[in-house]
Amino acid sequence: MTIHRKVTLEQHKRFSESALWRMQRDYFEKEGINAWVSQVPFYITSNPFIAASYAKIAMSFMRDWIKAHPESAEQTFYFLELGTGSGRFSYLFVKALLALMKSLNNTSIRFCYVMTDFTKHNMQYWQSHDALKPYIEQGLIDFALYDMEGERPITLINQNKRLSSDLIKNPLIVFANYIFDTISHDAFTVHEGKLHELLYSLHTDESNIEHLRPQKMEKIEVTHNIREIKNAYYGDAPLDDLLEEYKAALHTTNFLIPIGAIRAIQYLRKCCNDRLLIISTDKGYSAIDQLDHLGHPTISFHSSFSMMVNFHAISEYLKKTGGDGYLQGPRKGIRTSVFSSSFSLNTLPETKTAIIDWVERLSPSDYFTLHSRVRDHFDTYDLETLASHLEFALWDPHVYSKLSPRIITLLNESPDPRTVASMVQNMPRLAAHYYHMPQSPCVLFDIGLFFETIKEYASAKRYYQEALVVCPDAPHIIERIKTLQN
Repeated sequence: MTIHRKVTLEQHKRFSESALWRMQRDYFEKEGINAWVSQVPFYITSNPFIAASYAKIAMSFMRDWIKAHPESAEQTFYFLELGTGSGRFSYLFVKALLALMKSLNNTSIRFCYVMTDFTKHNMQYWQSHDALKPYIEQGLIDFALYDMEGERPITLINQNKRLSSDLIKNPLIVFANYIFDTISHDAFTVHEGKLHELLYSLHTDESNIEHLRPQKMEKIEVTHNIREIKNAYYGDAPLDDLLEEYKAALHTTNFLIPIGAIRAIQYLRKCCNDRLLIISTDKGYSAIDQLDHLGHPTISFHSSFSMMVNFHAISEYLKKTGGDGYLQGPRKGIRTSVFSSSFSLNTLPETKTAIIDWVERLSPSDYFTLHSRVRDHFDTYDLETLASHLEFALWDPHVYSKLSPRIITLLNESPDPRTVASMVQNMPRLAAHYYHMPQSPCVLFDIGLFFETIKEYASAKRYYQEALVVCPDAPHIIERIKTLQN
């Protein structure tokens, strides 16, 4: 039996300075778009429902802002998506916002959506994606390399302009989905009225080392030491005041400060005259009582790794520096939060109403909870129920691909013609939401199969041919086309 010895990678490091964050970056740099192919979970923040929810909040905010500042109607609203990843959310949001602008007769509002990441690999994928090209050509989508862990200029690739207070006249609208949980945090513990920082040490089996670097993060063992904090930890009064408040309010616990997120927000404030609206959906804590009686912070490994986000800390920090925050009420699962810098959300009546409607009353978390219930038991539902769920999901291709086998079975069992007619009417919506990714199901093929099953062969052939453009040489698609030709 081979016995491998443990290797110490580092000892007693402040968590935000741990080598884990460098390994995280190396992973995303190496994998590029492949990180989102069956590795990093992202559906929960990249679906039509959450995109439509954000569009309604953003539209309400732009309308409120123009009403209060009429001159802003002549200026562009810039959207900045942090850690864009696959680009699916970007596509769905821009589509939803344009539809909303048209329905509200607000098509004169000017906007530019900026997709960002720190790796060029993802940007090259977005630039060549057929679904994004119409928006790129209209100047509605641009790109920028942006490393949230550093204060480097953010330059728009297509416009060749730097995001700065000279360019951005309206508030910058920032989206941060499943990103604050993957950039640096600091870790603390409170015990018997004293505040300590958690210092991290990393160890792994020597078999996990190649070229002097660990290969698999999930094989890294994390240990902790503590060091009492007696002086100002950050040298930043609002942050140090927040630590003192936590020390006084919490009993025995461990908690995180999302310092990477806060530093990124500080930098973005400099770029836009300190006027920001931020919407973020992630796993995390939204109230101070949720921070008490916690064990050591959990590091969730899934090829990369992620942490629970302390949204309460972000909100309190912004409130201490002239901003505001709206934190979703208690939920199991993800949480959506809305933050502002230099203005109060209470001064924006339409925005506040939209936040209550789409963050509190029916949040992305609520949507996913309800969707998961149907997804896990779809084989027990009739066609009418599945059609209703698809309407609730805004005809989401991901959802339809999961339900397609059951739908095809039910279509062969004398379904209600009114339900079938409704589904036929909505198939173009389903196709319009499709954003192709490597190794993902092709909903265009599923739509073709739907039409073939109900004997609308011309439509079936058309969708099969569209599917073949996206997935050339796919044998199952070629077979169905040949079957129809015969």
